[in-house]
Amino acid sequence: MSTTIDNRLVDEAMEAYVDWLQQSVAVQDAYDRWVRAPRDDATAAFLQYVSALDREECSSLAYAWLVEGSRA
Repeated sequence: MSTTIDNRLVDEAMEAYVDWLQQSVAVQDAYDRWVRAPRDDATAAFLQYVSALDREECSSLAYAWLVEGSRA
């Protein structure tokens, strides 16, 4: 594998890692909004939390795929 390809893979993995970290923060923020939401807003806040969890999961899978693929 050439150095250029290795550098590209490292860059992609770092971008994926940063995206995952940002999505993880978004999950915590959404959770905090949900648990503090007034009763009338709780359902919407919960749905936003679940959506944030889904995005974080997708992000974590993308990162894992890049990391696992680089070891193959």
